[in-house]
Amino acid sequence: MPKSPTAPPQTTAGFHITRGVALRIPAGGLSIALDESGETKVELKALLFRLDTSVHWLEIALEHLAYAKVAHEAMAVAHAEGGKVGELLQATFKAAMQAIVAGATFFEALYAASRDCMPPARRAPRASDGSGAKRSALVAEQLKRSFGLKPKRIVELASVLSEVYRFRDEAVHPSSSFGPPVVHPLLGVLVEQRLAMFTYPNAQLLVRAALAYCKILSATGKKDGPTEVKDLAQYLLTVGEPHFLLWEQTYGPLLEVTAT
Repeated sequence: MPKSPTAPPQTTAGFHITRGVALRIPAGGLSIALDESGETKVELKALLFRLDTSVHWLEIALEHLAYAKVAHEAMAVAHAEGGKVGELLQATFKAAMQAIVAGATFFEALYAASRDCMPPARRAPRASDGSGAKRSALVAEQLKRSFGLKPKRIVELASVLSEVYRFRDEAVHPSSSFGPPVVHPLLGVLVEQRLAMFTYPNAQLLVRAALAYCKILSATGKKDGPTEVKDLAQYLLTVGEPHFLLWEQTYGPLLEVTAT
């Protein structure tokens, strides 16, 4: 069985701060006093850490999108040459599904990180009935409040999140019921519907949306958002920049002309 993290011992070799980790000293966590000789004695008694995983999930999405691209292109060649495509179809399906779910989890992580830094008045109320159908709307509402989105942007974000969560739910809440088949967009044969949903082209669209909103929300928050989100927005812009550039080099434009 996996082991759960344990509380730190009384003495350690120190601590390590890595990307995405914030540090806070709680009340009473730092003691400053004078010893018997009049020297200042500083004692760190407690630390609190927080990890924002939003960029990590973006990177996971991008990694699996690259795998899906390779498998998709190999499948296209095999199909054109009349070769076997079964294993390549499975490889494309798995990589695309993981890329899409990771892209959706980016939005979940960003929701949490941006909500936690807001005062109570700027926190979107959670659905009391726990309805999963309302999750994308809740995330959209919180990102609007946290990053200071304009009305047009809110409508666009809500539409994107609705589609992202539709795909996510097909993966993480899978049905085992029988259903009618659909035509695979590349192979032209009937397949179970999720094999036609979790494809490289669909993964590229949805991962692009996640990466694009990493840039759009951060730029908007840095310029027009509340003071509390400024540091998060700058962090996302800084660590996201290499990924924005790599996307442009690999896949083409990240943002539509109207999104600049």
